Amino acid sequence: MRISAINWGDDSAERDPCLLDYFITSDAFDRLNNKSKSIVVGRKGSGKSALRKKLEAGFAKDNETYVVNLSPSFNSIRNILNDKDITDGGFGQEIFFQHTWLRQIYLDCLCQVGNGAKGKYVSESLEFARKVAVELNRTSKDFVENVSDILSKLKVKAGSLGEYGLALEKELRNVAEVDSLQHHVASIANSGAKFVILVDDLDLGWDNSLVANNLLLGLLSASSSLTALSDNIYVCVFLREDVYSILITQTQHSDKYRNIQPLRWTHENLIKMLNKRINFNRAKNELDHLPNPFHTVFPETIGTSKTDNWMIERTLGRPRELIQLARYYSESVEDDVPDADKLKASEIAYSSWKLDDLCTEYSNQYPNLISIFSFWKTKYFRQKYHLKRPEIEDMLLRIAAEVNINTEWFNKIVEDVDLDRFLRILYEIGFIGDFVQGGQGGSKTCYAYSDRHEPLFEEVQIHPCFRKAVNTVERIRSDRGSAPNPAS
Repeated sequence: MRISAINWGDDSAERDPCLLDYFITSDAFDRLNNKSKSIVVGRKGSGKSALRKKLEAGFAKDNETYVVNLSPSFNSIRNILNDKDITDGGFGQEIFFQHTWLRQIYLDCLCQVGNGAKGKYVSESLEFARKVAVELNRTSKDFVENVSDILSKLKVKAGSLGEYGLALEKELRNVAEVDSLQHHVASIANSGAKFVILVDDLDLGWDNSLVANNLLLGLLSASSSLTALSDNIYVCVFLREDVYSILITQTQHSDKYRNIQPLRWTHENLIKMLNKRINFNRAKNELDHLPNPFHTVFPETIGTSKTDNWMIERTLGRPRELIQLARYYSESVEDDVPDADKLKASEIAYSSWKLDDLCTEYSNQYPNLISIFSFWKTKYFRQKYHLKRPEIEDMLLRIAAEVNINTEWFNKIVEDVDLDRFLRILYEIGFIGDFVQGGQGGSKTCYAYSDRHEPLFEEVQIHPCFRKAVNTVERIRSDRGSAPNPAS
């Protein structure tokens, strides 16, 4: 099998028709499949959408289960967040979005039942569901349409939500017809139907504004209400880890949203993921299945490091990154023989891709991060990647003085000369790790994505996956108190 011909799959789980053929099960999947967790939290590229797709396929096999997939488009979210009545007119509150989400989900559930009931349910509610399906032409309205409908009805009576006073929730339930919809969904569920509601792609269009966060907090409130309605209703919300962290600080009900399933990948499962995809390609080429085909594609070692360790060290522990590194490598190999030089060379393109990906991931919290890293790789060319506190502080002071980023987060750092805050941001996003001296000569670098750790920043290291992109030296000579030289 030619290594360059390997198809590693689509970056997007939704667009990968073969995803379920090489899906990796895990403890996280088992808990969700057993409906014991209600919120999935993971960083970009950690496999949230793949997990959702696998769960959807599994639950749909049960004839008594109706699977509702809610994945609002980028344009849908942006249209809502750009609506002047919502952003400036006082309607963009959590309670407003809670009821729009409830209406959306109830209508989706009723449409599914009404399109062709798979069992014998309460006749009154079943007939109601059929009418809903006919009226809505077998598919529920788009989320934007539901928001617009509720908004227009509320505006007829008042100019803002605040004018409703204590009657606000009652009015919202009336306008959104929540009580009637809830009654029929609950009746159908309690007579034997099971509903699984999977909500994904919520970061599309999200901009970390007050309204955007209220939109998602409203969803969490709605999910909590739905779960309490019947044991036969299961709601699972998929959120990016950084988005979840922001939301949980902005609600007084954070204790209700702690039943989360964080997505973390072990070394073993990351390599298993590559092995499954290699074997999938081998089968397409009529080659035998191998228990461990990794070294039919990748070399045994890179320098003094084992290749699997070397590759995983250059990720933030997420499958999408490992697949991208594998793709850069495999497309450069001309035959069927693993090539260590090609793998090493592919690190350059991969590192640049990963840095751009990082800046995109945090573009809402920290706009214009790319300007900092552009300055870094030109002004700190051939800088070492292991830095003591005075060294990294000098670098950050220069960045604060010379980089022009007119954004709130950066201006605040500059005004307060808050280098601790600057370091924490670089640590939080995964660009640097906190180097910790251990006893008896041991030491390690702790990263935010993998360790529960309170950083001291006495010494830091730039993460291996970004070193090429910011032009660090490949090796550093050890001096007293510094880190040992990792293999290049």
